[in-house]
Amino acid sequence: MRLLHTGRWAALLLAAAGAATCGPASAADPNLYFGAKGGVMSSDHGGYDDSWNAGAAVGMHFLDFNKGKARYGSLSGEIEATVPLIEGDVSPSNGNWKAWTIGAFAVYHSPDFNNVYFKGKAGVVHRDVTSSPSGLPGTGSSDDPAIGVGTGYRLNPRNSIELEATFMDTLTFISAGFVF
Repeated sequence: MRLLHTGRWAALLLAAAGAATCGPASAADPNLYFGAKGGVMSSDHGGYDDSWNAGAAVGMHFLDFNKGKARYGSLSGEIEATVPLIEGDVSPSNGNWKAWTIGAFAVYHSPDFNNVYFKGKAGVVHRDVTSSPSGLPGTGSSDDPAIGVGTGYRLNPRNSIELEATFMDTLTFISAGFVF
């Protein structure tokens, strides 16, 4: 694995600083939420080791499935983007690969059970994959359907910790994140 150059780190830190300022925006609209996540991006291609990505999400809660005292969950719309932090190796050659993604999802959140909830999402992801097996660079991009499942622990009414798996055509992103 190879660490990406300083410019990408600076862009990631700038994005994190921007996300930190989202608190006032989410306080003004309780249906608006933001998230930051990081994890392993895996490829289905043989010989491609995992890369490490970080990402951000913005979502809007827009529908509750509640009737009286019964709670059935809620529906949100979410946009999520990830950027590569550490490239994956390509074996047996001395190459590497990385993937950038941006997606739009419909997200179902279950009711909380002792602060634990489950989520499922479905949507479309645009991905740009760059690989250089044997030192020969190549890129490809596509728009693919994607689904995801996850679980979260609600720390308070606004903040949660989540574990999630998102499945795209030939990529899988397993992540941990914080929602605020």
